[in-house]
Parts: sequence; C-alpha cells; structure tokens
Amino acid sequence: MEYIDSRAKERIIEEYSPQRYIHVKNVIRVAMELADIYRADKDKVYCAALLHDIAKDKSLDELRAIVKFNNIDIDQEYFTNNILHGPCAQVIAHRTYGINDEEIQNAIYYHTFGRENMSMIEKIVFIADAAEASRTYTGVEKIRELMRVNIDQAIELSLEGTIKHVISKDEILYPLTCAALEYLRREKING
Repeated sequence: MEYIDSRAKERIIEEYSPQRYIHVKNVIRVAMELADIYRADKDKVYCAALLHDIAKDKSLDELRAIVKFNNIDIDQEYFTNNILHGPCAQVIAHRTYGINDEEIQNAIYYHTFGRENMSMIEKIVFIADAAEASRTYTGVEKIRELMRVNIDQAIELSLEGTIKHVISKDEILYPLTCAALEYLRREKING
C-alpha cells in the first residue's frame, strides 16, 4: 500500500531546505536497505523516513504552538527543537498528509529519542536517522556495522551515545531515551 502519492511527495520535498533534504534522502536510502534486511514494510518505512524531519526547520515558537494546539503531552522543560520536532512532524504527517497508520506515526514521533518496545518500522527509522552517511560523530561506524546484523545492538549503542552526549553538554535528558535503553538491556538479558 502506498501512503504518499506523487503530488504529496512533491509538496513534502518542497517543504525541506536543500540541506535538510540531503539528510532525508540519506535516511531514506539507509532505511530502505534496512527494510530489506529486516523484511519490514517498505511503503511504511519510506513514508516515515520521508516525513521524519518535516518539522525540524521550524522555529521553537512554531513547534511550541503545534504542541499546545494538538495537546501533545510533553513537559515544558523538554521544549527543545531536538525533542519537539518528531512529535510535531507526526502531527504534520497526520493533519497535512493524511498519514493515519499508527506504525508510521510512531516512527516519525519517536525517531529522535526512541521509546520502549519500538516496532521494526520505528527501529529502522530511528537508526537510519542516527547513522546515515553524513553523520560523523564518534562511534557511528560501529553503529553502521551493527545495524545491518543486529538492529537492537545498534540502537542500544546509539542511545548510549546520545545519553553521554546530552550529559556532557549539561542538558536535560529526555526520560524516554533512558527508558528505551533500559528496555533494550532488559530484553537482551531476558531474551
């Protein structure tokens, strides 16, 4: 099933800055490769990857307005672009582009910070965003290797890096990121 028709795809692409669209294309490329590896629904993966950053270039005031107007349950202490752009992108995907599929919506919403018990679609978009070709942070090569053989280990490594990075910058850590990491660790122990 196709979730984005060609006319909507053109409108979505026009909403991105040229630089942001390069990132989105990179995410799509990795996500589609991972969809093959993990036998995930390619139409859902493509749709979520295409729309995941549709709110990324909006101002913090615009993101706050979307959050308030749509009653998104996020405490104000977490009102940063990094936290809000995923939930706001999910709203745009739903309201502007008619994306009603829950897996796609969740993959968009949680693509930055993750959550417990992510679906395969969510995992693919999360790790594709974290490890696409233009990412250059320490440890990204290991994540790229792992994501093709054990997506959970790659996500675990990515979440650990995010937590360390946020703490090193003395920023507020979003609780769902820690919950996602703890969930993966419990699954590994119990699994």
